[in-house]
Amino acid sequence: MRYQALLGALALAAALLNCNSTVSEGPKAAGSLQPLPSGGGGATVELNGPYVKTLQLAKGEAELSLQVRAGGMAGIRQFEFIAALEPAEAFDLSAASFAPADPFITVGSGVEITPDKHLRAIGIYLPPAGYSGDGVLGTLTVKARSALSPSVPPQVRLLRFSAGPSSRERDTYTEQQLNLSLSLGP
Repeated sequence: MRYQALLGALALAAALLNCNSTVSEGPKAAGSLQPLPSGGGGATVELNGPYVKTLQLAKGEAELSLQVRAGGMAGIRQFEFIAALEPAEAFDLSAASFAPADPFITVGSGVEITPDKHLRAIGIYLPPAGYSGDGVLGTLTVKARSALSPSVPPQVRLLRFSAGPSSRERDTYTEQQLNLSLSLGP
C-alpha cells in the first residue's frame, strides 16, 4: 500500500514537471552557497553545465549526514542523485532519509534503495519558472548498523547527478565525470 502511494505521488510529480519545459529566470536563492568547512570537510566539482555550474558535498550537522549544494542553478525544477556508501555492509540503508532544502520538496523519505544497494534521492521545485541561484539542495542522513571502524572511515561517492527544468532537458553527470566523494568519519 505504501509503495503504491509513493508510486502515485511520483507519477503526479512527474506529470506536473513535464507540463512546462520552458527555462526562464526563476526566483533567486535566499542565501548564497556557503564556503566549505576547513579541514577537508567537503568536496567541490565544477560542472559548468547550462543548468548547474558547481556541485558540492559537505558534512552535515548530524553524524553520518551529507549536505548536497549546487551553484549557478538556472531554471531547475528537478534534481536527482545516486550515492554509494562504503563500506556498504556498515550501513542500514532502509533507515536512510533525504531532507530537501526549502524550496525543494520530495516524496516520502526522499530516498529509494536501488537494486545495486545505492541510494537515489530526488528533489522537485513546483513553480513553473524553475529555481535559479546558489543553494543547498538537501541533506542525506544515514545510520550505521554498528560501530564504524576507525581504520576504514565511512565515505559516500556520488555515482550520478542530474538536474534541469524537465525530465527531457537536464544536465546529467556520471561517476567518472563527477569524481566526487566525501569521508563521513570524524
